[in-house]
Amino acid sequence: MLGDLEESDSSDSASETQNHILPTPFSQNHSNHNNNRVHQLSSSSLSSEIIDEDLLYKRIWKYQIEKLVGSGAFSKFLDHPNIVKLEATMETQHYLCIVLQYVEDGELFDYIQAMHQKLAQKDQKVDEALIKNLFLQLVHVVGWMHEHNLIHRDLKLENILIQMVDGHPHLMVADFGLARVVEPGGPKLTTRCGSDEYAAPEIVQSLPYDGRETDTWALGVILYAMLVGYLPFMYQNERGGKLSHLFHRIIRAEVKWPVVADPTKDISPQAKDVVHRILVRRPEKRIRLQDIDQLPWFTDPAQ
Repeated sequence: MLGDLEESDSSDSASETQNHILPTPFSQNHSNHNNNRVHQLSSSSLSSEIIDEDLLYKRIWKYQIEKLVGSGAFSKFLDHPNIVKLEATMETQHYLCIVLQYVEDGELFDYIQAMHQKLAQKDQKVDEALIKNLFLQLVHVVGWMHEHNLIHRDLKLENILIQMVDGHPHLMVADFGLARVVEPGGPKLTTRCGSDEYAAPEIVQSLPYDGRETDTWALGVILYAMLVGYLPFMYQNERGGKLSHLFHRIIRAEVKWPVVADPTKDISPQAKDVVHRILVRRPEKRIRLQDIDQLPWFTDPAQ
């Protein structure tokens, strides 16, 4: 995890609390966590975490929540149907309990993995209409966050949860442990954080970055994974892969698509174009988040 690296911006303490705000047990399957003792209590509508820490660390937690959105204002500030809500916080001498909305249908990671396994078994093409709907949900909620000067900085399949509504997947963005409120037009960020496979080239190169542009890059990685079934930039340490090789591919923005024998089962050029417009090496040439839904894949009735 890039979030485990050095904290170069002393004013940005978000990485100190990363990967704690987790709304369901599913998030434990694919995310790195520290060795804190975490208990989760869930009902039909709420999930709860109790973090057993010393008093100093508990105060860091409390400071981080207040710094992010203001004391007692978290759930009101992040009032969006596609964001997991923080229902309440409770404090004792040694515990800080965070009560979150319970989202019962798991991670987008598992949903996409299961979907592509079924497609492979039946030798079927991915349902681009479904993927388009899911991706637009993400584009709109992240756009809403950016309009409110909030950047996530750890968007990935594991941090997006699913609530099935009338048989249709409704996405919920979770885990704001690395999120930060920024000043419009303010200085760029320098803290390296997030997950390796979703990191934008400017983060990999340790360059100052605009969190809105790196969030957009992460959405491009997510879209590719939803269309194909795996991430565009990966390395396998157990097979001798090196992190430097992953970073090299990210910096070059090398996006390769699977070769399909049957052209009728290939991903449409319009869908691929969205990915290529997002995964652009130079952030100033990367499509702006607010312009994505104007691309032909979204506007052409034939698509």
